[in-house]
Amino acid sequence: MMKKLWSVVALAAVHLVVSKAIVAVAMRIDIFAADTGWAAVALGRVLIAITRVLYFPIITLSLYSRQWFPGNWIYIPMAVNSLLWGVAAAAVFWWWRGRSKTR
Repeated sequence: MMKKLWSVVALAAVHLVVSKAIVAVAMRIDIFAADTGWAAVALGRVLIAITRVLYFPIITLSLYSRQWFPGNWIYIPMAVNSLLWGVAAAAVFWWWRGRSKTR
């Protein structure tokens, strides 16, 4: 049971780090996109689309106002969102592994 819990936490941590890193890269590309041309703009749009997927369902629904979570407090709903993704990814992995063992 603890092994499953740690795998969920590890998946959630990876999700949180990756989603935050993509936002940082997308913002950096967006800042310099005006000077570099269409390729940077296209990459920025792809990264923003990936961000929208990774922040689904909690952050993208705009349920949380920045006034509720000012500054670094925004990491609370981000962490909850990552935990949901960790649980979902672990459940799919365990289901797939159990399915392949029965064959």
